[in-house]
Amino acid sequence: MRKFLLGIGLLITTFSLSAQSDPGDVIDWPCDVLRDSLDLPYFYCDCRETSSVFAFPLETEITDTVWYTATLDDLRQGISAYWFADCSVTMEVFAFCASKKPTFTLTVGPNQMRDIDNTKINQKLDEMGETARLQAQTLTPHIRVYPRGGSGRVYCYPYDQGPHSTCEDPLPLRIGMTYVCDKEENVYRMDWKSIPASGKSFVHWKQKQNKACEIWLTLDSCNGQEVGRTYLSDSLHLYQPDSAMLVNARAAHRSLWLHVQHASNITGRIYFYSNPKYAETALAAVTKKTCYGKTIDVNLRTYSTDTTFVDTIWVARDTLNTQSVKLTFTQPNMEYDTVQVDSATLQRGYRYQPSGTILYQFGDTVVEVVKPKTCTRRIQVTVEPKITEQPPVVDPPVVDPPVVDPPVDPNEALDDVTSATRKAYKNIENGQLIIYIDDQRYNVLGQPIN
Repeated sequence: MRKFLLGIGLLITTFSLSAQSDPGDVIDWPCDVLRDSLDLPYFYCDCRETSSVFAFPLETEITDTVWYTATLDDLRQGISAYWFADCSVTMEVFAFCASKKPTFTLTVGPNQMRDIDNTKINQKLDEMGETARLQAQTLTPHIRVYPRGGSGRVYCYPYDQGPHSTCEDPLPLRIGMTYVCDKEENVYRMDWKSIPASGKSFVHWKQKQNKACEIWLTLDSCNGQEVGRTYLSDSLHLYQPDSAMLVNARAAHRSLWLHVQHASNITGRIYFYSNPKYAETALAAVTKKTCYGKTIDVNLRTYSTDTTFVDTIWVARDTLNTQSVKLTFTQPNMEYDTVQVDSATLQRGYRYQPSGTILYQFGDTVVEVVKPKTCTRRIQVTVEPKITEQPPVVDPPVVDPPVVDPPVDPNEALDDVTSATRKAYKNIENGQLIIYIDDQRYNVLGQPIN
């Protein structure tokens, strides 16, 4: 990156010092004569006469040296360059065809992708004065691209963009190569010869905001037998295909297809590595405890229930590491509450305010009060019938019943046992009328009672 920015600076400086540095712009001589007479570089005429106009996206086969004429606006976009070949390729940027040395050189190895961020470039250009910026708009650097000992296919896109790899036209899936995924779905094909003989491999997804993607594998074709699928929630974790499946696929000469799908508004990068390395020392174990209802974040993932596992995470390129994780969430203690509800309200549904639960019947119900980032409460709610209020009950005053003389039959024999000189007294005993005369007891019939 520093070399590229230095190259941009040199281009601008060179242009500012000499706005007309190509002798061919002012001397009307045959190119080869001009080159030999002025001791210009040997490639001067190829640069001047064979350069094609560079434009994104560029997709072409390269078997020999080719020249392009670019603009500063092209450079401002940055670049993502794919090179599919068994040899490396070199890109050199010259301020002018007459320049004897390139101001910037970039070499891409066999089956690799290199990209250059446009942010730093634009920042550097924005730091220039207004006059320098206006001059830079007319700068037309020349780019020489040549393979080193072979031929291959090149894809050049602006930074953070890449070719759309589809079922109908898939890019070859190479070990360790970077693939920019700016389309919602991409499909890559790995020939059986490229499948690692050990079967050991992993797929890594990188995204700047740790947005997720879903990946799956098929055999033989884009719509072939599915042999693996996972959801990668972040850029720290990875997917390891079944090693026995890969060994068998290679032995049976079956191609492997990698599918990558993500949200349409994000861009990420996908990698396929073989024979992963592991760090010599595992990461320190993670042991955490909290209450039920809260969450614990470990390695960009969130957990809410008890769990114990060994996490495998990405370190750098094809290197991984492991970490033991033990998380405990303590259960809430039971609380108790009693509420009184009338039957009509309960029939319509009574909302228990602490939890928002709707209750429809009398009796005991266990509810949970759940709030974000707060310990969960567990309550046994007892619903009872509501008692209606009534005026107090007042006992009536106690009144002795009046003594009523029973009616006396005039024909009774009482007249036979009484006389005008004798006085009779009456009393009710055990529910019977008793008559006393001279201390003698008689019933209503006048019969004496002992």
